[in-house]
Order: sequence, then C-alpha cells, then structure tokens
Amino acid sequence: MMSENRPVAILPPHDELARLASEDPEALEALRSELIERYIAGAPEGVQLRLRQLQFRIDGIRKTSSSPLVASQRIHALMWESFVQLKEELHRIGLLNRGKASPPATGRASPKRSAAVISLTIRRSETSMSSRR
Repeated sequence: MMSENRPVAILPPHDELARLASEDPEALEALRSELIERYIAGAPEGVQLRLRQLQFRIDGIRKTSSSPLVASQRIHALMWESFVQLKEELHRIGLLNRGKASPPATGRASPKRSAAVISLTIRRSETSMSSRR
C-alpha cells in the first residue's frame, strides 16, 4: 500500500522527454536516475534496501543488453518471474483460493488429490447396445 505522504513524481510532458531522448540522452538518464532515487528515498525504510537491490538488477540488465528492446524484454521477464514467485508463495500460505490447495504455477509436483468414485448405471439393455455396433 502506498503512503499518503509520498510525493508524486511529476514527469515532463512526453514531447519534452522525446526531445531529451534525441538531443540530450545524458540529461534524460540523469532525470531517470533522480526520479528513481526520489521514489526509493520516499519508500518506507524497511523496503528501501530491497528496492535498491531491484534497481541494481534492472540497471545491470540495461547495461548488458544488446539493445533497449532486449533490455525491456529481459526486465519484463524479471517482472513475471517475481509475479509467479509471489503467486506461489500466496498459494503456499493459503491466501489465494481461500485456503484451498492449488497446484503451483511452475513444474513442481502437484499436491495429491482424492476424489470419490461413483458407480454409473447403464440404462439400456445389453441387447440394444450390441445391435447398434
């Protein structure tokens, strides 16, 4: 949950960001870094370290990727990996599906399930079934 006291970052208009990207990429990077730092500094102390670690990973992905598109794809995959881990943990502790057991989202073994076996009766006679074959 976001804090009511956290200041909202005001971004320049899209046209200004596009101009910075084409004419002054260093200024755009400085703005990006400043906004990220302000956001992390405004977060509760208990999560600041985790946010800095996450930003370190993102910066590493950006630096080692062959293009901005590849970086975006890799960061997207990182986001989904984290989402799946969160979902699995919520399932494990029973906060999803109101405590019902559910299979994990990855290739781990599914929990054993049991079911009642019911008897089905045949309504047609044996002779009518054999004549249709």
